[in-house]
Amino acid sequence: MSYLISIEESIKDILITPLGSRVMRPEYGSLLYTLIDRKIDDDFRVKLTRYTAEAISKWEKRVKLKGVRLNKIQEGKLSITLLFEDYKDLDLELNK
Repeated sequence: MSYLISIEESIKDILITPLGSRVMRPEYGSLLYTLIDRKIDDDFRVKLTRYTAEAISKWEKRVKLKGVRLNKIQEGKLSITLLFEDYKDLDLELNK
């Protein structure tokens, strides 16, 4: 069970870490922070998927992402479901 938890924790850490914010690892993280306070439209959805896929494929080699579903944005929290080819679907809430 700890293996499953470590994948989930790893993915969440990758996604909530702004790209360039770690001094010793500036390429670690994602660009999701750039979507804060953006209008929810097709461009937002495309970037959400792209930024999520880029970060996970680079930093979490144990899974293969096949899709990202935006569930809702409410009270500063982004709720998404990550769909994987080789792992269970993962629901995440990310704070702005």
